[in-house]
Amino acid sequence: MKKNYPLRLEKIKKRRIDDQLQKAVLSESFSDIKISESVKYALESMSAIDSSYTRNTYLASENIRNNLTKGLNSKGITVEYRHQGSVETDTHIKLHSDIDILVFTEKYHSMEHPLTSSNPYNGDPLADLRELRQECYRVLNSTYNQVDNSKAKSIQVFPTNPKRKVDVVPANWVNTLDYQTTSNEKYRGVHLYDKDNHSRQKDYPFMHIANVKAKNNLVSGGLTKLVRLLKTLKVDADYEIKLSSFEITSVVYAMDNNLLNKPKYQELLLLNEGSKQLDKVITNKIYRESLMSPNGKENVFGTSEGKVVELKKLKLELDELIEDITEELRRQFKRIDENIIYG
Repeated sequence: MKKNYPLRLEKIKKRRIDDQLQKAVLSESFSDIKISESVKYALESMSAIDSSYTRNTYLASENIRNNLTKGLNSKGITVEYRHQGSVETDTHIKLHSDIDILVFTEKYHSMEHPLTSSNPYNGDPLADLRELRQECYRVLNSTYNQVDNSKAKSIQVFPTNPKRKVDVVPANWVNTLDYQTTSNEKYRGVHLYDKDNHSRQKDYPFMHIANVKAKNNLVSGGLTKLVRLLKTLKVDADYEIKLSSFEITSVVYAMDNNLLNKPKYQELLLLNEGSKQLDKVITNKIYRESLMSPNGKENVFGTSEGKVVELKKLKLELDELIEDITEELRRQFKRIDENIIYG
């Protein structure tokens, strides 16, 4: 056995501790001594966070939004809010998960080519976003004890009731042709403000969220299960693996639906499929360089070779888990493709 699974199971428990109850919120099968530790580690890692704790994450966001609205309105600044990040796609792996709040200025919105505005904005969009960032920090810093303003694109807030990390991200809307013709917000883009470079970065988070959810529904939840597992392997590794949640999600999203669609009692088959996909991304340069994000707008890795070693690290973690599970099941005269009930 290559990994210390008692230690890894303890790490999962720490990520799932309810601060008020002072105990971990886990699947019932977690305490089943008949399930081997490596199998338990894999299947618990795939399990979704209980929805009641996700609701508390949104409650933390609501509290911050209410305080922001009050403070910004006192300065004559009006905004609207949306969420982005792994909570929105149900790929988060911590009970008290982080959440991103996008704070949109209502002074203006951008228009993506070929759209043009009949009433162009005469102000300075970047100056407005800088002011929004400064005012958001002023309000938050006067309200909360722990506020970190050092990040380029977000202000990090650490409320205590409920206890969460919340990233507040100043932005403006970007209207696209698809949004203009459908009024479907998933097609709407955003400009994220970068305070360090006094610049804006375009993104399409709502297309990302919508497409991940849609595909996950088609594959019986297999997409989010495999993403959660890979994110867990990344954080539990004995060395740093420099892959973002966005990159891991993009790698899994690119897989064929039939490879992700496994029955509940054969979830372990996702491990082998994930290993094959990582191998494909690592070894097939053309495939890797053409891999697109779930929103279809961003090239995930491009022509840089810098992420290959990180992908290899993640694949090694997954392959060692597969080997350990295979060996433990062999001792029980079982195979990885046999029915295992976990929940």
